[in-house]
Amino acid sequence: MNVDKFREDVKVFAASTAADTPDTDLLMVFNTCLRQLMDSHAPLVTRQVTDRPSAPWMSEDIKDHKRLVRKWERLWRTSGLTVHRQIYRQQLDDIKALHTSAKQEYYTSRLAECKDTKALFSVTDELFAKKKATALPKLIPPSELPETFSNFFDQKISDIRKGLDSSKTQMSFAAFSGTPLTRFSPVSEKFVFELISKCAPKSCTLDPIPTSLMKTCLDFLVPVVTRILNLSLQSGSVPAQFKEAVITPLLKKPGLDTECLKNYRPISNLPFLTKLLEKCVLAQLQEHLLSNDLLDVHQSAYKKNHSTETALLYVTDKLLTSADNKEVSVLALLDLSAAFDTIDHDVLLKRLQFTFGIADKAFQWFVSYLSERFQRVQIGQKESSPVPLKHGVPQGSVLGPVLFTLYTQDLSDVISRHGCEHHKYADDTQIEDSAPPSDFPKVVKNTERCIESVKDWMIDNKLKLNDSKTEVMLSGSRHALNQIDCTSLTIGDTQIVSQTAVKDLGVYLDSALTMQKHISFVCKCAFFELRKISSVRSFLTLQATVQLVSSLILSRLDYCNSLLAGLPTEELDRLQRVQNSAARLILQKSKKDHVTPLLTTLHWLPMKYRIEYKLALLGYRCFEKSLPPYLSHSLSIYEPSRSLRSSSEKLLRIPKTRTKTFGERTFRYQIPTVWNSLPSSIRDSSSLSSFKTQLKTYLFRKAFA
Repeated sequence: MNVDKFREDVKVFAASTAADTPDTDLLMVFNTCLRQLMDSHAPLVTRQVTDRPSAPWMSEDIKDHKRLVRKWERLWRTSGLTVHRQIYRQQLDDIKALHTSAKQEYYTSRLAECKDTKALFSVTDELFAKKKATALPKLIPPSELPETFSNFFDQKISDIRKGLDSSKTQMSFAAFSGTPLTRFSPVSEKFVFELISKCAPKSCTLDPIPTSLMKTCLDFLVPVVTRILNLSLQSGSVPAQFKEAVITPLLKKPGLDTECLKNYRPISNLPFLTKLLEKCVLAQLQEHLLSNDLLDVHQSAYKKNHSTETALLYVTDKLLTSADNKEVSVLALLDLSAAFDTIDHDVLLKRLQFTFGIADKAFQWFVSYLSERFQRVQIGQKESSPVPLKHGVPQGSVLGPVLFTLYTQDLSDVISRHGCEHHKYADDTQIEDSAPPSDFPKVVKNTERCIESVKDWMIDNKLKLNDSKTEVMLSGSRHALNQIDCTSLTIGDTQIVSQTAVKDLGVYLDSALTMQKHISFVCKCAFFELRKISSVRSFLTLQATVQLVSSLILSRLDYCNSLLAGLPTEELDRLQRVQNSAARLILQKSKKDHVTPLLTTLHWLPMKYRIEYKLALLGYRCFEKSLPPYLSHSLSIYEPSRSLRSSSEKLLRIPKTRTKTFGERTFRYQIPTVWNSLPSSIRDSSSLSSFKTQLKTYLFRKAFA
């Protein structure tokens, strides 16, 4: 395709056709003309391709050498002369070296081009010769799959809603007080240009042209796109073309039965302009929520400076503090069935209006956004018939997840009324309560009542709590746990037996809070990835190997590693052995080689200091007021009783604890301890980038002094 010629035609379209088109027809003309240009410059051609093993690094030079090798092999086998055999062996060695060099160059360039995790995994699957198994039912004819999935997804939600709709209740909504959001402001061409530039080049079959191609024509298309977006924002309506989604069935977890339809979740793919419009709305909606202090402090999903790690720090801090106080805790992890798909549109709109102050044109926009939506399942070239989306929000949308968090915000009040601690990350809710062993039966009853109240609230709000998949764990010191007789919770008609370990947001928490199961899981996964990388190490350059190890190994070691602070040295040594093995693999050294020079060559901090690095960053964020409130409220600045030199040194108060096993592992103890140990010159860094640089240098010297 001649991209320059395509750009010229787009320029003509933007300058003449689009400029003369009335507002009501602009989107239709935009899509039609771009499709016609696409068909003209790159007409669709269908060809039958034979599936053969691919070797994309194969060059003409390698092919010529292969012919030469075969020539000398034939000559040697014909003559039987030693000299011909020696030449043949030499040519064989040469072509092996050529193959290795070509593969190295190919995969190094492919890895360098990876902009996200999905692209990286795609390259690694190719590198590890991992066959892409089609995760679709094989017993259903391919032509019937889209309609079968479409009917299943629709019927599943209908069945859930049928059970929920049988309960009729009087809804109440928290009253909004503040400045309402009455309209969405128009966006500028500069804002739209920057927005599109930052977007990943992902496309939908509903798009007139691929997003990557649209990005090459931004100079001409931005004015038209901006006009389309502003027409929707100012009129308070969403075009019908923006309310259709293409559904892709995705297996929930690898290894599940592919013939069972309930093991699939529907992932929505929306037109690119739809996502742009939603991002424009989201930016103004978030500004409204922040300015009116409407965000749920106990929700960590889709919020700046929040993450699964900050959420887990809060949860584990409560468990460790309770154990330090000789108490036993009960932790309940709630599970929802099709959480995003059963949301009631009327309830959501009323909550936006009465609780969050969305009014007038802005409210009309959300009414239009949620109404008359359609979706269809697409598998290959086959599509199902469109199905109206009567409930829920699209999971693949920009606004959908945020609207879900607003929809479930009142849940925090329900839990708090029972005096339980809790935290939420999207649709994952953790409830925690604790007491001394003698009073623990009361805690169990209170937690059961709390979960029953949560269940009632969810039924009222058309959400379904999955009792059988809800998990419970009791935690505390082994001495305290031995005094407990109760080992289960009763929710409705379901008895949930306490587990010795539960997986919360990707981290295993065990009843004794030792983190041993989590460390074992991380080590197992990391060594598995290391073995795969070692099998292709000869085809990788040093730079490519470092990139792979950083993405597949170090990312696992660093995920939520602040939870490991204060653990015994022998536990951290298990993770250190993984890092040592990774360093030896990269630099191609044996087990006998001392690892310290290898770590210094790679400029890697050992595990102990990687954890300190993470804690120090959290300490810096405390003074920059960029920590989540649920963490910053537990940290206090050190203020001496009388004027001392340390008064101006930006220190944090270290709380008193009872035990080293539990109390000294809480984030409220670990962060101040690590932060206060830093030189004042580092604590006084003027910027985050400067702080990170100085901190890395300081810890590196400390580790390898």
